[in-house]
Amino acid sequence: MKLNNIIKSTLIAMLLLSSSLYALDKNILAYKDRGIKYYPKYVHKGYTKIGKASWYGNPFHGRLTASGERYNMYGMTAAHKTYALGTRLKVTNLRNRRSVIVRVNDRGPFHSTRKIDLSYGAAKKIGMIHKGVSKVKIEVLSSRGKRSSKKHKKSHKKSKKRFVQKKHNLKKYKTKIKKRVFAKKSKKFYKKKVSKKISKHSSKKEKRIQLASFSTKQQARNFNKKHHLKNAIIVKKYIKSQKKTAYRVVIKCSTSEAKKILSSKKFAGAYKLS
Repeated sequence: MKLNNIIKSTLIAMLLLSSSLYALDKNILAYKDRGIKYYPKYVHKGYTKIGKASWYGNPFHGRLTASGERYNMYGMTAAHKTYALGTRLKVTNLRNRRSVIVRVNDRGPFHSTRKIDLSYGAAKKIGMIHKGVSKVKIEVLSSRGKRSSKKHKKSHKKSKKRFVQKKHNLKKYKTKIKKRVFAKKSKKFYKKKVSKKISKHSSKKEKRIQLASFSTKQQARNFNKKHHLKNAIIVKKYIKSQKKTAYRVVIKCSTSEAKKILSSKKFAGAYKLS
């Protein structure tokens, strides 16, 4: 009887010791979510599981994770319900066979059909951003626990700098595009204005003179060749009163040239149209 009591007391002591040690380890702290209690654990190297993976990004960027560090959407991290914090995993997208190595620093996804929640950066690396949810293979590389807080601080500072730099570059890029668009618009506007001015200017000075009129197009062409008229055009017009088609030889010229042509005896039947 005494021996049995001793064994019982030692077993109770061992259980209390193990539970106290379990409670002290921050990487495997038990937690509750939506009424369900989860008991995280260390997983042995090489342990593999196949399941669905999702990803989370911008709305959570900079927020505190279960590990106590700030979430960096561009970092190679992941959220898992029961794997110890600090566990390193190799996640392979079974659709395209692309892999990424991530570190568990958060808890989730709290969805019955999903096994792991990847960061935006990790999901992008394995090409599952557009699809949102993909079938993956999760392989445990190591499960030794969380890295030192100093390293976390350094990595967070670096990620913050990168994020600020990316934001700054994006602003620069946007301003460049705006400038280019404005320059193009102003060029188009200037060209239109100039062309309008030229057309108005030219319409005022330019005159149209009919040099001769013929019953066939060939006669009008022969007339052009004979007088070496470069700027002359043949205008077809139906005359209702005479019930016939006329082919007029019309030339565009300046006001001074028009005066010369009309005053000269070279083109006897010439007259001004406009």
